[in-house]
Amino acid sequence: MRRIALTVRADAVEDVLDRLLPLLPQGVHPADVDDGVELAIYGGDVPGDRLETLAGDALLAIDEQDAPDDPRERRRRFGRTWEVGGRFVVRPPEAPESSGALPELVIDSPAGAFGTGAHPTTRMCLELLLELEPAGALADWGCGTGVLAIAAARLGWAPVAACDWEAASVAATRENAALNGAPGIAVTRADLRRGEGPWAPTVLANLVRPLLLEVAAGLTRPPGRMILSGLLREEADEVAAAFARHGLAERDRRHGGEWSALLLER
Repeated sequence: MRRIALTVRADAVEDVLDRLLPLLPQGVHPADVDDGVELAIYGGDVPGDRLETLAGDALLAIDEQDAPDDPRERRRRFGRTWEVGGRFVVRPPEAPESSGALPELVIDSPAGAFGTGAHPTTRMCLELLLELEPAGALADWGCGTGVLAIAAARLGWAPVAACDWEAASVAATRENAALNGAPGIAVTRADLRRGEGPWAPTVLANLVRPLLLEVAAGLTRPPGRMILSGLLREEADEVAAAFARHGLAERDRRHGGEWSALLLER
């Protein structure tokens, strides 16, 4: 079986998927990588150069190779395992188990749901979260596959709520929460452009600049603390200023490559 992996810019994933999916009934398998998002395609009759054209200027790299026919073996071979802050190992279900020295989060990322813990923005959110003492309720706005919400629950935050607009992300978060022994996470579908997510004293929001600015503009009940990411380095000041109007001051900032994450507190 042929496997073609397109690595594209994270900010262009949805546009690229809009062009690819109508031609690929077998689906596309996304995975966060250091420099973007990898979109893996198995089988099919769309040639690599056609896929490259469809990705356009969002394309960062393309790789084509043979892959096993058995889906479990494919996931084992191509699954990615990541260590976060020396406290967790994050891996897909079919990747080999780690040495056992650190607790594992097992995160399945089906097509249409994003966030495996591998992308720098997710990892920086986790790193900032790991430096905080669990202090009651927490909410994850834009939960993707649920890795942040599940990590928070495993660390002792409670109750934990999560929301996303994508139905696939809501389903993936619920399934991953059950898989990781955290079924108590309340997961709902919410459009953050039209209203606030579930309130908690601590809120995580790994989104993108335009959506974070909309969230700031519509905020009516600021939490006591927010961890924000999904930002390019040059966007961090603007987003920090937008939330500062609600009394949320910047306490910490992290950089990973071209990306940034912010810790804000009242």
